[in-house]
Amino acid sequence: MENSKQIQKAGDDAQQIQAESVTVNNGFSANDVANIFKALVPMSIQDYTKEAYRIAEERITCFENKLLPRIEEIENAIPMFADPVFQVQLKNAQRSAAVSDRKEDYELLTELIIAHVEKGANRKNRIGIQKATEIVGMIDNDALCALTVAHAISSFVPMQETAKEGLQNLNQLFTRLIYEKLPEGVDWLDHLDVLGAIRINTFGSMKKISEYYTEKLNGYACIGIKKQSDNYRRTLDLLANIKLSQEVLINNPFLDGHVCLPIFNKDAIHNMELVNANRTRNLNEKEVNALYSIWDMYDTDDQLQDEVNKKFMDMWDSFESLRTVRVWWEDISRGFSITSVGKVLAHTNAKRCDKRIPDLI
Repeated sequence: MENSKQIQKAGDDAQQIQAESVTVNNGFSANDVANIFKALVPMSIQDYTKEAYRIAEERITCFENKLLPRIEEIENAIPMFADPVFQVQLKNAQRSAAVSDRKEDYELLTELIIAHVEKGANRKNRIGIQKATEIVGMIDNDALCALTVAHAISSFVPMQETAKEGLQNLNQLFTRLIYEKLPEGVDWLDHLDVLGAIRINTFGSMKKISEYYTEKLNGYACIGIKKQSDNYRRTLDLLANIKLSQEVLINNPFLDGHVCLPIFNKDAIHNMELVNANRTRNLNEKEVNALYSIWDMYDTDDQLQDEVNKKFMDMWDSFESLRTVRVWWEDISRGFSITSVGKVLAHTNAKRCDKRIPDLI
């Protein structure tokens, strides 16, 4: 891209540094990394006037103050400064920092650089990170917040055993992610679509939260098995045959006289753990198959399921942030899908807000 063999022109009062100074050897220090960062700045903002140059340089310094301490925390990050591909990514981040005065953007750009360090060897990942970096300085704060919440809806589920614990955990997540008032209308959708973070669907609409989450969390919002029924007796026999206690079942909080497995959805059976004498172990294949058989014995009744779904959503609405998400989501008038660029940006922003969130890529 830029020619790395020439002296870069800068504003009258700005320091000029030869690109040839960006030479790295194995074993270089954090101080060398800081010098490399500064050496790239003139190339990143060379087209600005003297007045704009000063402002851009100040903003990039704010980004530098966020990035370099994080780089020192990440294993194998410092040697990446020798990689031409990484230097291109770093210059893109500097350019985005130059056009933003939001400190949150500097944190977001820092996490995108870290994502490049950790996952950038894969070209598909690298392109997504690069494109996300380019739009950080262009995206409205409320649109980014909305994108992050939308991504969280589609990507994150609670892992707790009971519905109340799971919804408490989900509420904590959304409380951290809703750092701005969520936008209304359609302007924010158009904005994200123009930036390539989402694609608006001309036809179709989004599922309501009540429909979406009762399906996604069907281990919480389930009928289960009625006590004293034939299926209940079969369930107890099945547990006895594989020497599992009936305590593996819990009372259904949404339906009196029914029991269910302590999972958020059917797929979670594979990840269930048993605790015995303060020791935790994974289920063996025989136990997993038995629990799937128990799931298959759950009652199916449309009227009872509607009752469970209503009580589940009553519990959902009892949490302030979850209710905010539901009301906002169900007011969105257009359907949309999040692009790979939008996912990288939203997930990185979510990690900035909540450090517990795992890597996306």
